[in-house]
Amino acid sequence: MTQRNGHKIWRNLKMMSTESSFGYVEAHKALRTNISYLLPDTGKGHVIMITSAVPGEGKSNVSVNLAYSYAQEKKRVVLIDCDLRKGTLHRYLDVPALAPGLSSVLKGKIALDTAIVHLKYGFDFIPVGALPTNPSELIGSSSMSDMLAALADSYDTIICDTAPVLSVADTAILCRFVDGVVFVISHNDTTRNTALAAKESLEQANANILGVVLNKYDAKETGTDAYNYYSYYNYSNYGYGDDSKKQ
Repeated sequence: MTQRNGHKIWRNLKMMSTESSFGYVEAHKALRTNISYLLPDTGKGHVIMITSAVPGEGKSNVSVNLAYSYAQEKKRVVLIDCDLRKGTLHRYLDVPALAPGLSSVLKGKIALDTAIVHLKYGFDFIPVGALPTNPSELIGSSSMSDMLAALADSYDTIICDTAPVLSVADTAILCRFVDGVVFVISHNDTTRNTALAAKESLEQANANILGVVLNKYDAKETGTDAYNYYSYYNYSNYGYGDDSKKQ
């Protein structure tokens, strides 16, 4: 296992800190609490998949901050970059691009422990590793299922950051191995039809959709009274907010 103490946060990631706004921190805590409430206690760790309809909706931001939020609650957490086509979480967390990761574990080239990176934020991380030529096959393999089962014996929460559901088939395939799916939607960028198409794709894969993260929602801009509380994020269960008006 590798220990890393210093981190350079990638410019596209807004990591929670002591300087974060109250609303930003509380929104992630609310998401964590709601997920924990929706998933039954089985005595093993929960495997949670974070996805979106299309790229650029902020799912990786949600994945990292959710992992950090669980870690603040003293939970054993591991975040996995499951985007075997364009995985970028290693950039956010200052892990070398060539670090051994998920792809090598699934191919049987390295042991699982070798791929785990310990971050100073209190949660562990498995980078994507070298991008394979057969991502769908690896994601749907028994090796993936076995790895997640092994992690569930050691961690309280396993968070899988995946490719957007409408981009590739990998995400729908992974649904069979996870306990629940959190669907991220960008308030200003995602149309109603796009969101519904992605939701339908997940349902066809028999995904257990826990709810929707309405991302990049600014209550102040929409003229609501709650902008001081939810100044950046608003999490709602199957709520598309103003996005439902888009065609």
